Amino acid sequence: MLAESPPNVSQRKDHQLPFRKGDSLDDVHLWQNVKRDNELAFSMLYRKYTQRLYNYGMHSCHDHDLVMDCLQELFVSIWDKRSNLTTVHSVSSYLFKSFRCLVIKKLSWRKRFLQSLEANQERYFEIIMPVEALIEQGEDQEEQSEKLQRCLVALTRRQREAVFLRFYNDLSYSDIASIMELQVDSVYNIISKAIDSLRQKLKTF
Repeated sequence: MLAESPPNVSQRKDHQLPFRKGDSLDDVHLWQNVKRDNELAFSMLYRKYTQRLYNYGMHSCHDHDLVMDCLQELFVSIWDKRSNLTTVHSVSSYLFKSFRCLVIKKLSWRKRFLQSLEANQERYFEIIMPVEALIEQGEDQEEQSEKLQRCLVALTRRQREAVFLRFYNDLSYSDIASIMELQVDSVYNIISKAIDSLRQKLKTF
């Protein structure tokens, strides 16, 4: 049984916020206010990232219950340990990396796969990415999207993960490197090769 659910903030009012109305509500600002016990800031951070993290988790392992457990555990842990949270410069990177570690750990615990997420079967981590930069001018976009999906399957799991984080979640190369525990140059190389491969394969259709 997991810890209690994140706090109910439905009754919180604007005047209870420790920051002035109209201030920038960027991630770091929200994070700082979570550390100050502000439930509304926590709720905003929770709503902003749960869907993105859920999509990331489902693309990784296709296990709804496991992904939901990881989401619950991650945000309950953040709230429970809010007074001891470290200062972070990229909240999105912190959340994705922490969530990824939880998924890997739970996959290992449950022994549902023969190997960890890093060495999992290539068919996992299927994604949909923006196709505007890859499709030919004048081509039917729906048809090109279907072609692109078939091409994505041929990428390595690591390539698909990097492409998903970069183009589907708009994370920086440095953030992706942190999440995937790689050097930034390696991330550039992985994504560059993935895009080249997609372009070449699209030309063969």
